[in-house]
Amino acid sequence: MDKLGRLDRMVMKYVILAAVFILVIFNYQHIFAGLRELWDIISPVVYGFVFAYILNLIMVMYEGFWFPETDNELLIRARRPVSILLALITVIIVIVLVLWLIIPQLISLVQTLLENLPLMVEYIQRWIEDLEEIYPQIDTLINNLNINWESIARDAASFANNILGSTFTTFQLLTSSLFRLVVILVVAIYALFSKEKIQRQVKRVLRAYMKRDHFRRLKYVLRVTNESFSSFITGMLIEAIIYGTLVTVGMMIFNFPYAGMIGALSGALALVPMVGAILSAVIGTMLVFVQNPIQGLFFLLFNIVLQQLESNAIYPRIVGGSIGLPGIWTFIAVTIGGGILGPAGFFLGVPIASVIYKLIRSNVEYKEHYYELDHGSELTF
Repeated sequence: MDKLGRLDRMVMKYVILAAVFILVIFNYQHIFAGLRELWDIISPVVYGFVFAYILNLIMVMYEGFWFPETDNELLIRARRPVSILLALITVIIVIVLVLWLIIPQLISLVQTLLENLPLMVEYIQRWIEDLEEIYPQIDTLINNLNINWESIARDAASFANNILGSTFTTFQLLTSSLFRLVVILVVAIYALFSKEKIQRQVKRVLRAYMKRDHFRRLKYVLRVTNESFSSFITGMLIEAIIYGTLVTVGMMIFNFPYAGMIGALSGALALVPMVGAILSAVIGTMLVFVQNPIQGLFFLLFNIVLQQLESNAIYPRIVGGSIGLPGIWTFIAVTIGGGILGPAGFFLGVPIASVIYKLIRSNVEYKEHYYELDHGSELTF
């Protein structure tokens, strides 16, 4: 009778799962719309905790420097607030410094483009006319194309002005999102102040609703995940600073234009594993090429050499060494992560792959250990 009851419960469970699955299939559009609305509501809170996690790495460093051996109660109580404040100031200084290096030169570049646009169009027109003298058959092709150079210049200038207008519109949208930013900041600060309390509460809930063995395994997985993500973020920040500095110094040595802006942009894009360096090279080459085509080609060559140094010496030692993931798996993780999650996958692919790699390696070592105990020899493949 008890066996029959268990069978009935199992059948009922599968029937309910099948019914839920069918409902999801036939109503997936409404479900996805509801999930999007839910995400719009909770996303500031989620981003707040993510920001708190990143700030925590800086905060812990400052806490280690804030009178670590003191017994003064006032200094001990001030340790957390002062460390949070210093962490926030550090982030703000970095953001302001990057914007200070990029925005003024970017505005100057756009103004230069707008001023020189008619001259550039005229230069291209003269170049095509010179080609017509060398290759007369080009004249027939150009006439068939019926190019209106004045119209092209007007359209290009209009396009550039539209870009400036859309930039202003984007600024307005960012300003209107101030409330979301405030929520993110408040959640992050509260999470840092209550870090230990939140950890205790989560641990109590998990311990109450999970089996002891499952809870122990989850703790291990979370510890490995925290180590991988914190090491990855720290390593990427250090690598980005080094790469941005090398780009800036190298451009100053070779007298390339926009050294500060391209160096800061290269450092910021270096935070995107593997792909960021390529993007910075393309953007930097275009910016230098507009100013001086010959220098643009030399800058591309300089960037290729620097990227080889970065990918073969700097990145594996700083980032790969910090997360314990071999180079080939790093490349695979970025490729798969970017394909599945898009831009977010470029960031999350490497630390997630590092977690999986460490867990599998730990499990293999565990099984090898017990195989040796049972068989008295090493496990061979």
